[in-house]
Amino acid sequence: MRDTGFYVQMHLHTAESSRCARVGGADMARACKEAGYDLIVVTDHFFNANINVPYDLPWKEQVHGLFAGYRAAKAMGDKIGLRVLPGWETYTDGPEYLTYGLGEEFLLKNRDIALLPKVQYLRRVHEAGGYVSHAHPFREASYIPHFEPDAYGLDAVEVFNGSHMDPSFDEKARAFAKRCHLPGTAGADAHNTLHIYDGAMRFFYPVTTFDEIFAAIRKGDYEIVPHLNERATGF
Repeated sequence: MRDTGFYVQMHLHTAESSRCARVGGADMARACKEAGYDLIVVTDHFFNANINVPYDLPWKEQVHGLFAGYRAAKAMGDKIGLRVLPGWETYTDGPEYLTYGLGEEFLLKNRDIALLPKVQYLRRVHEAGGYVSHAHPFREASYIPHFEPDAYGLDAVEVFNGSHMDPSFDEKARAFAKRCHLPGTAGADAHNTLHIYDGAMRFFYPVTTFDEIFAAIRKGDYEIVPHLNERATGF
């Protein structure tokens, strides 16, 4: 039996908006509800990454396409009692950032956002009231050039990524977060429904907005659950 609490998934992708995903938003939401989640965040790949939206579309249509998976997940979530929030995963010269708390209105006013260097990107997101967690900062993969993670502009660090086969990636992320005095987040990085059980976050009380989520994260009012069938742990 799982621990009581409010279960959140902070990192998943949908087939509508991420080319590498295999499951659509509605099916992802349904599976997450069945797995025991209370809230999920759809973080599809951004315009500078593996997005499933043609680049030659007008900007308004590109933005609409980025959130297609989120809209499908939210429509299903509204029917089955699952809270669904939008986010995205952006790529900036090596580091990838999970960006939370902003939506279509922000992007329509910031057409150059995907072209900004890291520092300017993070500054603009925070000026608009958004939050950033550094996704898998020590992952080694062919598409990621070597870089040294730094704490500039971060609200948190993803210290558990459910898609990692090498535990050292997360071990290094946890050490980095502690060294920089930053809280840790977790995520499944799910591209299909098989992986949604990994990297959950159990909050000690309901959190339904990003302001509430990050306030609870700053207070430490949560635990990381490596797998939904396992007990929660600190990070």
